[in-house]
Amino acid sequence: MDEIDKALGAVVYGLSDQNYARGLDFYRFWFDIAQSYHQVPSDQIFDAIWKNRGTGRINSGQGPLIHSTAHLILRFAGDAELDPTLAPHNSRLQSRLCTRSLQEFFSKNMEIVRHGGWADPTTNEFYACATFIAHLANLGYVEETTIHNHILQSLISHSRLYDHQADALIILFKLAGATLAAYTDSSVVDRCFELLEGHGYNPPNKYPFTASTPLCNQYLRVRDELRGVSRSA
Repeated sequence: MDEIDKALGAVVYGLSDQNYARGLDFYRFWFDIAQSYHQVPSDQIFDAIWKNRGTGRINSGQGPLIHSTAHLILRFAGDAELDPTLAPHNSRLQSRLCTRSLQEFFSKNMEIVRHGGWADPTTNEFYACATFIAHLANLGYVEETTIHNHILQSLISHSRLYDHQADALIILFKLAGATLAAYTDSSVVDRCFELLEGHGYNPPNKYPFTASTPLCNQYLRVRDELRGVSRSA
């Protein structure tokens, strides 16, 4: 079962617009074999998604902030919930992914702040959670009270806006600006943009460049472009 489990995880990790249908068919076929000849854990599909959601593809030190296949992973979860072969093993799969993403989002925000805002793999996971939350909010899986009271407020509750919090605001407003604005007090939204527009990035010293290098300039330019898009959301 271990080798089949790895192969199924690789399907989730490698999802793309080009291979989505083929990947779902492959997953269904080998999952059917696994459940016919092995003991399949009750959380196999959820674990396959969570462990292989590809947070390493985000590079918080060089520009890419948004998880490029998050929408496909959530589409996969939705299709799995409706599939006759897969559905019995993944009750409320998208809702569970929403709950887990929110838990990690709030926790990792505080963890990064506690470590002074340094970028590391935890930051990449935080950005991935922000991307998933944005898509899940658009799909209606994030409760209105959570949007109204917690998501944006958690990013602007500290004495200053940290870089990872500014980046999360950019991700959220770029992907789900209309949804956030519809369920959050306008004063909170205005405060987010006020802090974001006045925020100056300071890439940590552990990044492999200094403020004068072309790579650092690229890092800042990407965020400036995203910040402009998020402001018009």
